[in-house]
Amino acid sequence: MKNSIEISKKIQKDTENICLKFNFWMNEYTNKIEDSNLKIKIVKQTDALLFKFISIGINLEHLWEIRYEKKCLFREKNTNTKEWENPNSFIDLVFLENTVIQVRSFIDFAQKLSCLVLGYEKNFIGTKGFYKVLNKIDNDKAKKILNKFQEILTEGNWGSTVKSIRDKISHYDIIKTNSEYLPVIQKMNYEDFCQNLENNVFVLLCDLNEILFEKKWVAGYVNYI
Repeated sequence: MKNSIEISKKIQKDTENICLKFNFWMNEYTNKIEDSNLKIKIVKQTDALLFKFISIGINLEHLWEIRYEKKCLFREKNTNTKEWENPNSFIDLVFLENTVIQVRSFIDFAQKLSCLVLGYEKNFIGTKGFYKVLNKIDNDKAKKILNKFQEILTEGNWGSTVKSIRDKISHYDIIKTNSEYLPVIQKMNYEDFCQNLENNVFVLLCDLNEILFEKKWVAGYVNYI
């Protein structure tokens, strides 16, 4: 099983091209902005957003490594009534929670970046505050941003699911695995559930690249980097 440093290096390498592309188009876009302070804020927020993107991948990779490590091991039926005594889920649950928290944080960071690109530098509180800002600006780009976030945060969609789980584990209760062997959430093993989240985050990053920086995402390695 890879150690944490090996996993971190692997994910940074695997996501390098994605981050370079997003960062490249951000720089191309901000070079046209005359307000130097706003430009600096956009650069810093992009750095923070990409850090969150890599963090999601690192936590997910830990879940896959745990699965590979335990694949051939017999897991006894869980007879414990307390979750902290459950040998089948404890380490898995730690990285599941970390992934969910990082994904929700990514959405928050993306909202902040979106406002900065629109030229709005003030703080806002939560998604409702974010929507108020977009409605107040009310131009074509703001409408595209609003539609994108409403799409992912509508009840039943992945953004809404992440918010619900994050709120639960941050403020109310842990996730109860209720599993005899492999822990599951929404009828999926943790790594599969989190893999779907990472896939959705990547799609959001590509969509934001096109909406915010007005450049369509190009798959694979490209020469301009």
